[in-house]
Amino acid sequence: MNAVVVGGGLAGLVAAHRLVKAGMQVTLLEASGVLGGMVGRVTLGGVTVDSGAEAYAVRGGVGRSLCEELGLTVHGPAGQPHLWWPDGVWPMAEGVLGIPASLDDPALGVLTPAELERLRLDAELDRAVGSDSTTVGDLVRLRLGDGALAKLVTPVARGVYSLEPDRMPLASFAPGLLQALGDTGSLVAAVAAVRRPGAAAVEQPEGGMFRLVDALADAIRAGGGSIVTTAPVTALRRGTSGFVVQTGESSLAAEKLVLAAPASLTAGLMEPLGVQFAVPGVKTARLTMLSIRSEALADAPIGSGLLVGRPDPEIKAKALTHYSEKWPWARVNGQEVIRLSYPEQLIPSLVDAIADASRFLGTEIADRDVTGIETVGWEAMPTRLEPSTAQHLRGLFSEAGVDVVGGWLDGNGIASVIAGGAGVAS
Repeated sequence: MNAVVVGGGLAGLVAAHRLVKAGMQVTLLEASGVLGGMVGRVTLGGVTVDSGAEAYAVRGGVGRSLCEELGLTVHGPAGQPHLWWPDGVWPMAEGVLGIPASLDDPALGVLTPAELERLRLDAELDRAVGSDSTTVGDLVRLRLGDGALAKLVTPVARGVYSLEPDRMPLASFAPGLLQALGDTGSLVAAVAAVRRPGAAAVEQPEGGMFRLVDALADAIRAGGGSIVTTAPVTALRRGTSGFVVQTGESSLAAEKLVLAAPASLTAGLMEPLGVQFAVPGVKTARLTMLSIRSEALADAPIGSGLLVGRPDPEIKAKALTHYSEKWPWARVNGQEVIRLSYPEQLIPSLVDAIADASRFLGTEIADRDVTGIETVGWEAMPTRLEPSTAQHLRGLFSEAGVDVVGGWLDGNGIASVIAGGAGVAS
């Protein structure tokens, strides 16, 4: 059987890899000149680093399993992440989504005495309290109180997922937590049960997430598959034994068709096949990345990075990752790599980035210290679909005989994308 995969982002590469391993003759078509989609890369000060997704969630094991299959060595992050407040910096709780796994966690220092006392009541509450919660916000509020929700969990939810805790279903973001609550009788103990303190929640292939893109492409080609870049697909139609895929002046017959393209392109291609759906919204992620020579930064003054707990009018960025502390392989030639995350409506200048990094890091950075800078805008980050909507769409695509995968449908996370792409061969 021959198969055509439309889209060379991570989902398309995983799908093509699985189809090649299943013995199919596979052609992957990518509209741009580069593979990887939002798993991007930039070179700063002579070192190539991730400019998009930088890690995958360890939970479920799909990321590690794929890396091991491809012969990639993986590592968890180094350093401790922090939360930044105008009046101080505190470690992020070692737990799940900012929920602590221990009452001795230094992150609890951000709480007032009254807020800390309320959190400690978790151990005395009936285990039924919060057992019918459906969202992260509802569970934390009921078990730990409003202070813990606002100061420990909300900054993580906003900074990592761009969501409020009350819009984060437990089934998607913390599976198993309610079961552990029932088993242990407290939320703090439940977090300790589902994630052992000190165990990394994320990891990446040594050298960066983009190494996974390269390894997948190599494996596809080694297995006899074909990858064609700068080949935008302009139309689909049904053929005598499947589909006909039009790209430029050429067309390909496909007995099996996989669309691993953005939702807007997928909608346009599927309409002639009789499938219509409302295109989900997108958002923009904006990063400025700096390589810096600074002895002060080598001491990692804020660990692996920080999220902003409460906005400060003097700072434009909303988060900072000390990338070369978090992933030490990127510390090359005495340079440190910093990633700053900005609101989508703001395109920061070098002056903005240096000022924000200096304030966050507590050390003055001069223009002459900067050896490289790059601002990256990801303009089509998928927003989260409701599970019922995603299930409905999968039903429509299945009836049309087309496999559709990608972050906009499977979930905007590396592990979700890998799982979705791998499912096309099942």
